[in-house]
Amino acid sequence: MSKGCNLLVVIAAIIAIVLSITGCGKSLDEKIPDSFINETLEFALTDPMPVPSAKESSTRGEAIENLVTVYATSYESDKYLAEQVKMFRQWRWEELYTSLAQKAQENPGHLNTYRLQAEVYLTNSKYNEALAALDNILRVNHDDIYALGLSAYVKHFMGNEEQSEQRLLALKNVSEECYQDLVSLMEKVDTWRSEEHGNGLENTENLPYDAIALLGVSPTASGELTASAVLRLKEAVKAAYFCPDAKIIISGGPVDYEFAEATVMKEYLLKNSTDLAIGLGLEPEGSTWEIAEDRILLDLEARDTVGNAIGIFKHIDEYGFDNLLIVASAGQVMRADCIFKAYAEANHYDIIIHSASSGNVEAKSNEYKYVYVGAARAYGLFTLEDYSRYQ
Repeated sequence: MSKGCNLLVVIAAIIAIVLSITGCGKSLDEKIPDSFINETLEFALTDPMPVPSAKESSTRGEAIENLVTVYATSYESDKYLAEQVKMFRQWRWEELYTSLAQKAQENPGHLNTYRLQAEVYLTNSKYNEALAALDNILRVNHDDIYALGLSAYVKHFMGNEEQSEQRLLALKNVSEECYQDLVSLMEKVDTWRSEEHGNGLENTENLPYDAIALLGVSPTASGELTASAVLRLKEAVKAAYFCPDAKIIISGGPVDYEFAEATVMKEYLLKNSTDLAIGLGLEPEGSTWEIAEDRILLDLEARDTVGNAIGIFKHIDEYGFDNLLIVASAGQVMRADCIFKAYAEANHYDIIIHSASSGNVEAKSNEYKYVYVGAARAYGLFTLEDYSRYQ
């Protein structure tokens, strides 16, 4: 081969490498069907919305990137959204909102941008913005299972049943299986949400629990427990006292600071379980009752309530527990109860789940909506990856 030919081969190879790195050389637009099962949309689409304000971003950066749940796994191979996936996992909300809007403006045919927007917004209770992102997909592809299903679900818990039903019917036209699964999830969460929560320790006679799931609370920047964490530990001590054979599973990774929630709570519990029991009136002064270290199991990877469920059920798998008590704050216990039941249902666990709550700060109004988001994530009807099995 001549030197000229060799040079051309090298140049071509360099161009190919550059194109593969930059993502240029091929369209970012998604292939859209030539015709649709849903030829026209019988429901009103949400108008585009401005970029919402963001809550305070995390300052942890990479330290929280790989905790469970790992966000945006559906878009890990999407080079166009690589930086946005990283921002999502690091909770860099303000940057993420702005950059996703810019990405959508630059390439409106790249529908994954809207999908990632929807998941980010729902994670942060931005429901109307999430609907606008999903409807940007439906403007292009009337049959998109992900956008039809997730928007019908959001419309349901937002109280717009007419719109939800219309979107469900459009979904049914495309996938009967997805329609049935989504309707089943809606009915289950409606039921779980309306049940009583947090009363699992009201009657302490003959408690049946063989596992106590203690959901973590972030410590302070110096690694100290907060007052709300101590209240939660008191409930765990009460449960452990009346269920002497039950294991205590503490779940929580290093979310806000370098200290893992579960580790800090375990250390406090081992050091203070006797005093906490005495303070609760369970034991007299001078008691020697305490929680032994071999009763405590840890999950050090959870970053949120869905992550708590995933980590705790790993121990349930190992030990074969069949009667679980969740210990959470009064404001979180409804969400935790529903998320754990959704995860158990989706993964076919034969387990009874109850809950106990600490403190007196009741659930905020948004919690009654956000419980649906958590349940969908735990059940496996939230991400693009979840819906892809119906294609």
